[in-house]
Amino acid sequence: MPETVFNLPAGLVDEAEAYAARHGTSVTAIVRAHLEAVIATGSAKKIPDPLMAFAAGTITRREAIEALGLRDYAALLVALGDHDLTPPRPPEHLVQDQAATFERLWTST
Repeated sequence: MPETVFNLPAGLVDEAEAYAARHGTSVTAIVRAHLEAVIATGSAKKIPDPLMAFAAGTITRREAIEALGLRDYAALLVALGDHDLTPPRPPEHLVQDQAATFERLWTST
């Protein structure tokens, strides 16, 4: 994709990057989603893009795979990469649980 440059206040960019990091997405994905929403035509509600919805964490992995007609999670990850998107970050409690499990396993050997 060609690179596009926007002139934005540094503070706004910093806040957008922090927001994206907290939500497991990218500033590019956020800007893309908002631009698509702004330029959507017609009065019918725009159906969200399953890839964007998954990256934003609003649909499950299974829903995204089915909606996009992909064979598995690996294909979904490739599609995300092709669109400069990242998978959503798991909720913090799951990250903490996984870290605790790893620590128990690591120290028990």
